[in-house]
Amino acid sequence: MVSRPLPPAIAYKVEDEKDLTLRVNKSNFWDYMESLLEVPGGECDEMSVNSALVKYVKHAADNYHSCVHSERGLYRLGLTFTESLMFRSNQGFSISKLLSLLSVDMLEYNLKFIVSYIMLCAAKGDSSVLELLLKFQGFTVIYNNLYNTFAYLNQYGEDKVMNSKSDASSGASDIEWDIIHNLQQVSTILMDILFQVFKYSKCDISNITLVDDFFVYYLMSTIQAETTDDNFNNAKFKLLLALNEQYMIFSYQYELENRVYNYLADHSVSKNFVELLLLKFNRATNRSLQIMLCKMIYLILTVDKNSAEDFFYQNDLHVIVDVLIRELTNIPEDEELIRNTFLRVLLPLLSNTELAKTKYRRSDLAGVLEYLSSLDNICSSVVQPVQKTTVRLAQKCLQQVEWLRPNDINDPDDLARVNSEDSRQSSVSINSVCSSRVWPPRFYQNSNASLSAESITKRSQPPPPPPARKLPSRQGSGQKVAQFQFK
Repeated sequence: MVSRPLPPAIAYKVEDEKDLTLRVNKSNFWDYMESLLEVPGGECDEMSVNSALVKYVKHAADNYHSCVHSERGLYRLGLTFTESLMFRSNQGFSISKLLSLLSVDMLEYNLKFIVSYIMLCAAKGDSSVLELLLKFQGFTVIYNNLYNTFAYLNQYGEDKVMNSKSDASSGASDIEWDIIHNLQQVSTILMDILFQVFKYSKCDISNITLVDDFFVYYLMSTIQAETTDDNFNNAKFKLLLALNEQYMIFSYQYELENRVYNYLADHSVSKNFVELLLLKFNRATNRSLQIMLCKMIYLILTVDKNSAEDFFYQNDLHVIVDVLIRELTNIPEDEELIRNTFLRVLLPLLSNTELAKTKYRRSDLAGVLEYLSSLDNICSSVVQPVQKTTVRLAQKCLQQVEWLRPNDINDPDDLARVNSEDSRQSSVSINSVCSSRVWPPRFYQNSNASLSAESITKRSQPPPPPPARKLPSRQGSGQKVAQFQFK
């Protein structure tokens, strides 16, 4: 007699039925979503596109928690829409319709989130979508959404809700926290879209002048310095970097007030931002992000030389130098442009700060610059214009930074300091353009050069607050626009 296996426990059977039902529901959901975007005969009029788009967004919002809420589900939702024939054949109308939905003041959270995510997915998949966004006043729509959200969060923001929840008598509820969290999620996506616009499309001066003081103030004053993995915080930080870059670009043609710098100069507003700036500068590996960080530091060091001297803590200056030496000595030949960017920051850093007095790592800086001053050292074959720029910038640093000049080593006190410093530091080689070429052994990579939120808060000596100052107004002032040029 053949024995039969015992049936599974009832609990497992019920669970299996639930899982099966869920899988069937999800399968039916995605089949239905794809069917909404099918184009009969290969073409459809705007009325059909409008109807399909609204149904797609509405059905996604209604089933958000059951079928879409995961990162994978969201990505599939955006990709299904942006790769459909309907969208690719009607990009302009689809983008204008999504923007019109986003401009509805009382649009519920789930709908706004889905609409925003689809636009971001479209913009990242095809940069030409960014031009369509600008064409259909997308910058204004997105900016106004963010502005209204920031105004709400500024009055009823995360800190206030958390403080209220800790007070039992305040009547604060989880619903209030959910509202804040939902607004932050939508804002994170919208800020990412604006970041894409700034970085990968030709933004108009009218868009930049739309940005007002409160918008920049909120972005900078609410930055948290102790976290690098919070999406909302990172989106604010990156948007400030990209906005500053736009101010610097437009300053070549217009006398434009850089609102980012205005609040950057106010230590009471920018303290956390600067701490996060230094943290990111020390850890960033993305070249685009590194360039934006360099431009921000360059701005601090060049706009007002008097305040630049006291802007950074001495610890911070040492970390910046360590990072620059590390990067300058580890950049491959095909990324020479980023080496130029670091060299552009190095000159004002060594000239306009306390480093001119402390002469931190002078022998290493001089050695790196001397090495980069020779084309034979950095070129393996045909000399490229960008390599000539490297040589010019390195020579410029050696010529204009007095304390790097070789004749300064004749000073017995300086010589003792350099020898003492060198005796404590180990040598290192770099990945030069020629595998057989090795840097002089006195160069080193400081393995202890790191920065953390904890180390930032334990500084030995706080700097004096920067003096009050203004950038040139639109009517002009004594300062010239050329001061912003990233030469």
